[in-house]
Amino acid sequence: AVVSNAEYGSSGINAEYGEETKSEKKEDEKHLEKFMGRKERRRSSLNKPLQGDYIGAKTNNKILSIIGKHEEKEVLFADIVIKINRKCKRQERILLLTEKSLYNIDPVSCKPKRRIGLLDISCVKMSGLQDNFFVICVPTEYDYLFVSSKKIEICLQLRRQYQYVHSGQVLPIEFKNTLEYKVESGVFRDVKFTSEEDGVSTQIFEKKKS
Repeated sequence: AVVSNAEYGSSGINAEYGEETKSEKKEDEKHLEKFMGRKERRRSSLNKPLQGDYIGAKTNNKILSIIGKHEEKEVLFADIVIKINRKCKRQERILLLTEKSLYNIDPVSCKPKRRIGLLDISCVKMSGLQDNFFVICVPTEYDYLFVSSKKIEICLQLRRQYQYVHSGQVLPIEFKNTLEYKVESGVFRDVKFTSEEDGVSTQIFEKKKS
């Protein structure tokens, strides 16, 4: 199956999950520079402000009720992203990051489709080219392939919170132009990125492992 590349859209936190401090903003800017060193970025994305909540999740009672059931209360990032499902179809989803978990929520029904504990995430994968794809790896279950123009901000916020809950351990971020991810038990896919004159070609190949 082939998935064509496209633009899709949508922080700041301190150790207590409140507003971002000036020192943390500077830290984020440094991280953005590091991402630029490994991940090519579109010029239009370089000066985008980091907002965290792009959909008003912090004041959405349905969303607050969802995370409240797991004794969570802080919205560190929330936006509509594209999830590539098992059939290689695009689905709009709310990607929500709290102090302990990452949520996949249906934006129409506002019902949670999946909750991933930050302790269960092993790494994030993305290419080194100008595309918007990234993979969230969950070895004990299955991985997610997402598309978002805010992929760098998502990684920054996830990495910071992961480090907090892991007592200082850093979330690995892998940069490769062919990414393998797990769709379900025994089924994996490769996402291959190729630089072309008019942009980046993205192809998805399915493969099975015993």
